[in-house]
Amino acid sequence: MIYYQTHYIKLVAYLVLIFFITSINIEAKVVTAKGISDVVKGEKAKTRNIALTNAKRAAVEQVAGAFVQSRTSVNDFVFAQDKIYSSSSGNISSYIILSEGINDFNAYEVEIEANVDVQELLSDIKKILKVNGWSRKPRVAIKVNTNNQFAGSSLKSIMTSKLNKNGFEVFDETQRVQAGFILQMDVNFHTTQSEYQGIKLSSNNLSVVTNVKRKGDGQIIASANVETSKAGSNQSKLIKLLSKQLISRTWSTLKKEIIQFWQEEQYLARSIYLDLENVSSYKQAQSFSRSLKQSVSGMLDIEIVKYEKEVGIYLLKYKGWPEQLHAEILAGPLKTDYQLKLISVDSNNVTFRIN
Repeated sequence: MIYYQTHYIKLVAYLVLIFFITSINIEAKVVTAKGISDVVKGEKAKTRNIALTNAKRAAVEQVAGAFVQSRTSVNDFVFAQDKIYSSSSGNISSYIILSEGINDFNAYEVEIEANVDVQELLSDIKKILKVNGWSRKPRVAIKVNTNNQFAGSSLKSIMTSKLNKNGFEVFDETQRVQAGFILQMDVNFHTTQSEYQGIKLSSNNLSVVTNVKRKGDGQIIASANVETSKAGSNQSKLIKLLSKQLISRTWSTLKKEIIQFWQEEQYLARSIYLDLENVSSYKQAQSFSRSLKQSVSGMLDIEIVKYEKEVGIYLLKYKGWPEQLHAEILAGPLKTDYQLKLISVDSNNVTFRIN
């Protein structure tokens, strides 16, 4: 009895160990990186420490560089990168020094093999981008239903300008990369006539119902309902005036909700389909799958769903939206390694072609 209990305990311990090791492998990525420093005479320890710090920074950049580039919008990108990578070097759980010493350029060089905690790293980057206001805003498309074309065009133009000034990209539906949000505006303009003491009066009323929807499933994430009116006979002048007032009120209601939803949603894991055209063989489809998992930091899992007629269809589990996925892929080594060309990005599908 004791014999079986002992073996049972050993088996459980072994399985726990395997699970632990597997978990580490899933959450971590091993990379090789180099760092250099000018030689400070009489201060070897300081010189070595600077080179080692730069090697750690290079390791973090190697793992998350494309991720940062795909999600950052800031005027001084070099400054932002430096702060992000320097602040994130603590996500290296362990490292070993492969070599160190004076290189051919008389600089002190350290080469390390680093074990980077990928998900912890991405979580820290998310916090840095949010605190500093560096997160790239979502792509938006504007649709207008209206009973008055001039009012609809006026409101759409003013809303586009408002979005652009606040860092949002506005696209129409002819673009290869589709928007993440649809801003649907239902516009109603009408004029009523009245008479007071023999004088004819015109009262102009403009109302706008705006719903911000997530493209694909149509989930409404924010909404606003505003209206205003003003007397007068010059309709075009009045419509412009009323449109400015209503867009200002609408945006003050929508802005916070859109940004808050986006900041949380863009880091949640979701299923996305990736179609890869002009794949020469199933072996190449498998090779691409491995390369994709290695080069895209937000990638959690990849499955080849189908391969036929030189098209590989992949089901991805990715922390982000399709528009971020395509940007992260094109910012990394895959673009050059496979000569990728973007075909389209839609609500839940990204298509590339190998040239």
